Amino acid sequence: MIIVYISIAVIVASLAYLGFVAFKTFKAAKPSIESLQETAARMQVKTNAIKHETDKLTIHQQQLMSDFEEKKKAVNTVVFSVKQTPVVFKNAFVAKPVAALERQYKARQWKRNRINRMAQSQS
Repeated sequence: MIIVYISIAVIVASLAYLGFVAFKTFKAAKPSIESLQETAARMQVKTNAIKHETDKLTIHQQQLMSDFEEKKKAVNTVVFSVKQTPVVFKNAFVAKPVAALERQYKARQWKRNRINRMAQSQS
């Protein structure tokens, strides 16, 4: 029976030693755990700051792209106008001068008046 009591005493002593070692380990690991929690909190703050900056950069990029599109459209309009300039000059030289058009208008009026006078004199 003594063996049973010695076995129980050894088991109780080993459980007490296990408790002591576990408490000592927990006490030694507590600063490390707190340090890890603080580090995780700092990382979360930095992650949030980076996310906020990313959002701001995305908005800025979209504004730059829309501004770029507007300026590209303006430049394309100017380029198209410059390309059309030779056609405009060509058409300007082909067009009749105003004096020639006025002469034709006066000649038509004179013919109309002459035809009207002849028609009145015959009636």
